[in-house]
Amino acid sequence: MNRRPNIIITSLLTLLLACAAQILAHGGFDHVTGTVVKLDNNVLTVKTAKGDVPVTLDAKTEITRSDKPAQAADLKAGVRVVVDIPEGSKTKLAHSVKIGTAAKAATTEHEHDTHK
Repeated sequence: MNRRPNIIITSLLTLLLACAAQILAHGGFDHVTGTVVKLDNNVLTVKTAKGDVPVTLDAKTEITRSDKPAQAADLKAGVRVVVDIPEGSKTKLAHSVKIGTAAKAATTEHEHDTHK
């Protein structure tokens, strides 16, 4: 009995499932990860490794911290965020913003500013 075709089919199916998991894990969103530079007129500017990215917030944008509802007022300079934007969005309208902690460098700079 020849098992080679079964091994090939099993390998291909495993590869296909792995690719599907990667696509589905993305959930149809592009992620903007970085720290808040500012929030001005519903435009959140996020400092990323590639530069500043402006993202628009609206009434439907879900803002959370530790999986609990948060407010736009919580988006202060230096706070880490992950913003989900629908893939391919030209307007960069945020679907959700997940708030993390303040970046150490931003906190340190702020502490120095308050001692001047």
